[in-house]
Amino acid sequence: MLNNLLINKNPFGAVRDWITRNPDLAFSILLAACVYSYFAFSSELFMTHRTHFAIMERFAVLGLVGLALTLCIIAGEIDLSIGSNAALAAVVVVRFTDALGAFNALAIALLISTFIGIVQGYFIAYLKVRAIVLTVGTLMLLRGISLFVAEEKTVMLTNFDVPDFIQTKMFVYFSPASIVVIMVFIIIAIFMNYTRFGREIYAIGGARKEALASGVNLKRPMIIVFTISGFCAGLGGAIIGLRSGTAQALGLQYLLLAGTVAAFIGGASILGGKGGVIGAMIGTLTVNFLNTGLVFNVTPSFMVQLYLGILLIVVIIFQTGSRLYDNYQRRRSILMAVDKTRKKLLAKKQHL
Repeated sequence: MLNNLLINKNPFGAVRDWITRNPDLAFSILLAACVYSYFAFSSELFMTHRTHFAIMERFAVLGLVGLALTLCIIAGEIDLSIGSNAALAAVVVVRFTDALGAFNALAIALLISTFIGIVQGYFIAYLKVRAIVLTVGTLMLLRGISLFVAEEKTVMLTNFDVPDFIQTKMFVYFSPASIVVIMVFIIIAIFMNYTRFGREIYAIGGARKEALASGVNLKRPMIIVFTISGFCAGLGGAIIGLRSGTAQALGLQYLLLAGTVAAFIGGASILGGKGGVIGAMIGTLTVNFLNTGLVFNVTPSFMVQLYLGILLIVVIIFQTGSRLYDNYQRRRSILMAVDKTRKKLLAKKQHL
């Protein structure tokens, strides 16, 4: 976009062209700005350094889940087990930090979560099982494993040096956890936009039959997507476990709904093949703006879910309208091309 603004003498024209090419992302940015502006003007506590730091702390967990689900939706699938995977990682890291140290416990949790993602991707790719069916099963399976690891009770840390460290303020609005998550976003953005594997993920989601016909291997991108999903779930669960110092096997159930809403708000299409890392970031921030603002307004929890649902419906309606308009424009351009060709043929026939 910046290059277009520099090259184009009319910056407003460049902005208009960018919005035309990316209507869903443009709408996501507008929606995020509207939600933030509403709470910024309606609550004096919203526009403070402490609130912005809290928003980024929430981003450190929900952002990873929203990013993972965005990639799954781009590939035309969904990972319903992501909340259970995160809960298992939280239980593992909290349970073993005192005995093995935080770094070793974190490494074990990430290895387990990533391995779960690899196994899910393998079964989906090689056995051609739909992800929505398989991940429902792993959702329940991982809850049972979490209960076993936690011995059916809440696990707690005894040394709170690590929770204090990962919540240390850095550069006013950030903490070590949020900085690590931002680095993950940057790495995955580069991977999705500038590597062959990232383009394959878009291909199998947007036009799977055409991608397979052109020689794209379905197995590789599917395993990559669910590997990333497992890693993000594990890292998010580990962060929230270390931050709070406690973990519950049946906790973090809200992550699936909130992450799905963030993914769709960020422009991911339910049909697959559309979306991106920037959209996942914007969608997550929008959900965090809404949750934080409603907390300041002392809104009941059921109303928070209601507002999230309304926000999601608005986004889906816009995406549907945008897709119908694109189809209309495409049909119109085809008809105009046909009419133009017919006129040329008639003119040529008259000359003969």
